[in-house]
Amino acid sequence: MSEGRFIADTLESVLVGMAESLREAQEELNSIPPLDGYGRPAPQYRIPHLDFEVGFRLKSETHNSGGVRLIFAPVVSGEASKEVTSRITGRFVAVPPGEGMPVPRLMTEIDAEGDQRILKLTATTSAGEVLAGADIELNLDVDASTGLSQAAGVDSPRLSAVTLERAVVQTDTSGGATARVQLGPTLQRAAVIVLVAELGYETLRIVIGKEID
Repeated sequence: MSEGRFIADTLESVLVGMAESLREAQEELNSIPPLDGYGRPAPQYRIPHLDFEVGFRLKSETHNSGGVRLIFAPVVSGEASKEVTSRITGRFVAVPPGEGMPVPRLMTEIDAEGDQRILKLTATTSAGEVLAGADIELNLDVDASTGLSQAAGVDSPRLSAVTLERAVVQTDTSGGATARVQLGPTLQRAAVIVLVAELGYETLRIVIGKEID
């Protein structure tokens, strides 16, 4: 292997390892719940960039037999060697979802009809464009609903009484979609329900309940 190829492969491994560690660190930050135990927004953290500096020293040893090896170790007696020292600096920059292109945005209004909640969802992009024909997935966040209900004094909210009319709704030509949620009679009145609406990279959490309009 040539010195140039060896250096390139080594630096590639170092940089890829740093990038993977950076990605894993951001994923850990992303896992922080958006709401605390009392339903208040929790701080969210992002890593916008990471500056780095890599210093390395390469030794090339030539054996008496004529063979050559590249190592990062002291030179052995009786062998000729040459040493190269270098330093590389750079920056890892976070690329927004969509690689800088407009990304989806979700908004909702909630209407109440007895124990039914009507979610009026609107899908646009960060550039203000309407998203027609987009699929929005709806799910019940059981862990968040249980935690917030317990914080409200409801130990057993009976979440099985929550029924989504449809798990996926599609936006019309104006970017709007309607979803109905039935809060069944066995659901505790003080229970707090957290629904998650997802559209691509966008996630919207919606808090509803029998005592929440």
